[in-house]
Amino acid sequence: MGDDLAIHHVGQKHAMQQIISGYNPNTAPAIAVPTAQHRAIPNLVGPYNGNARQLLARDVKNLKKYTDVPIANLRELIELNKQMYPNAFKKR
Repeated sequence: MGDDLAIHHVGQKHAMQQIISGYNPNTAPAIAVPTAQHRAIPNLVGPYNGNARQLLARDVKNLKKYTDVPIANLRELIELNKQMYPNAFKKR
């Protein structure tokens, strides 16, 4: 209460629900960021036509640009996505 933090799903929940079978936002990779920084991150709306790798890359790029999340934490989020959704992040 009063911490002024918002939870940001990495990759964004709206798109991940469309491309990852069984995606559960309650257990998906996320990070707490200051609310003002979270509001600055562009939101995806409507149908998502990319793949999981593209979405994760976009989201990490936006976190670098709009927040002060340390690079080490971004790397952890990338690895967590790869562990949780290995089929979605296989190199093709």
